Amino acid sequence: LCFWLAFGLLNLPQKSSVWLILKKPWAFVIFYLAIAGASFMADRFGLNAHLWFYPHYQGMGLLWVWLVLYPFAELAVLELFYFLGAFFGEQLRFMHRPATKAHMFLDASESVLFLVMVALFTLGAVQVTGVAHLSLALAVSLCWLILAALKLFFHLQHPGHFALLVALAGVLATLSHEFPNLGASEWIYLEAPFSGFSNLLLFSLPVWVWIGWYWLVFLPLRLWIFLVLHPKVR
Repeated sequence: LCFWLAFGLLNLPQKSSVWLILKKPWAFVIFYLAIAGASFMADRFGLNAHLWFYPHYQGMGLLWVWLVLYPFAELAVLELFYFLGAFFGEQLRFMHRPATKAHMFLDASESVLFLVMVALFTLGAVQVTGVAHLSLALAVSLCWLILAALKLFFHLQHPGHFALLVALAGVLATLSHEFPNLGASEWIYLEAPFSGFSNLLLFSLPVWVWIGWYWLVFLPLRLWIFLVLHPKVR
């Protein structure tokens, strides 16, 4: 929360999420509900799949996780992205480019995969599923990450620069959130039933956790661009 607020105040001239809550509170509420809802489904899915657990949060205490930790972590990632963009002289601008058949196919494919991913997470959130469902959800999520990256880069001013910013934001977001937790143990990861590579430790964190944080980078970025920055919304 403090991380989000600090970077949000620094990013006020760029009209990021803290600016949005001050100037367009209802737009912020819609964006917050979108990321909180998606994060809730993803978290319930992970808990049911025994990918992690919370030793200190149970019952009503999980509301802190779902209403504060997840959404404000993603808001902090968004503000980190804005901060890095300003540091390197880039601005997060939505570009309306001429539509081509390839672009239309990419947009449609990303939207379909996004909905399929949400459906898989929702199913896994409401009931315990098997390894096959978990593997399918992982495969769809990875495919969505690739298509979401291509779609976002198509609509941004300098896609090459933003590719570097996304990579850097993912690494810094993971380090800033996960390394303090290594001592605090607010959440604990379990061994995932994937390939052996995904459970290898990289700086004391499983590889699949690093990949998961890029999902947490792209989710708020995708929702922000198409719920807030899109010209039709503005």
